[in-house]
Amino acid sequence: MVEVLAITFPIYLIIALGFAVVKGGLVSVEDIRALGRVVIGIFIPATLFVNISRVPVAEAMRWDFVVGYLAGSLTIFAVGTLFAAKVLRQSRQVAVLQGLGMSSSNSGFMGFPIVAMVLGDVAVQALAMAMLVENVVMIPLAMLLADGGRGQSLLQNTLRPVLSNPILIAVVAALALSASGLALPGAMERTLEILAPVGPPVALVAVGGIVAALSFAPIKGPVAAVVAGKLVLHPLAVLVALTLSGSLPQDLVLAGVLFASVPMMSIYALFGQRWGAESFAASALILTTVLSFLTVSAILWLTSSPA
Repeated sequence: MVEVLAITFPIYLIIALGFAVVKGGLVSVEDIRALGRVVIGIFIPATLFVNISRVPVAEAMRWDFVVGYLAGSLTIFAVGTLFAAKVLRQSRQVAVLQGLGMSSSNSGFMGFPIVAMVLGDVAVQALAMAMLVENVVMIPLAMLLADGGRGQSLLQNTLRPVLSNPILIAVVAALALSASGLALPGAMERTLEILAPVGPPVALVAVGGIVAALSFAPIKGPVAAVVAGKLVLHPLAVLVALTLSGSLPQDLVLAGVLFASVPMMSIYALFGQRWGAESFAASALILTTVLSFLTVSAILWLTSSPA
């Protein structure tokens, strides 16, 4: 267990640092959000591009992983949305928000740093595929279900973020370069190599700062359901789906489970604001981030225990 804490404690200590600098007034909320945009717009794409462009396309994209991760995520999205609508009697938009909170992870800011520390280069491959699932399927699907009936504006609101996402652009560009057999000019490649390692630790600082900007409300049944769904049901569903594929190496299975085990995306509170449940979304995000220290540590301890 000491070895596990040696991995997870520094990660959450960096998150706590981001929380402290915002709460202490050293950095403003606007600054930390700008930092997050820099991480997603520059550092994480650089990390993906450098690593994916160096391996054959067939090795970079494992469609058995994509299908398994998508199947597990869609299952929990459906369960969470139906539970909120039928059992908790939530409105359509709030029900979709709960389903999304249970089934979509903060892969870029939290999943990637954790998996990189545990599994090394496998994290880059898994991040590219997890982000593909989340940004091409999960988020657009949630927006279609929650905002349905708004015509052209709906199409623009769902397609534009996907097509302009820097991470997906970096993945596509890296796959294209790998398939072409060409190489980047030396100076450009070296520039990306310098940028690449910066992303994970800065992303963790941004997570802490973003959480510090949110307002925590009293815990109620819907919040507890989302927290349990995200931290327990989502990784279990992904584990089952990836294991059933029967063709994935164990390190990729573990990477998928770890990506599923981290909290929901940092923009979850923005979706809550959009769909009339900002306080609920903020509370779920804060509580999930705090408790994920325990659940991620437990997953690492279980997978590191001798058979």
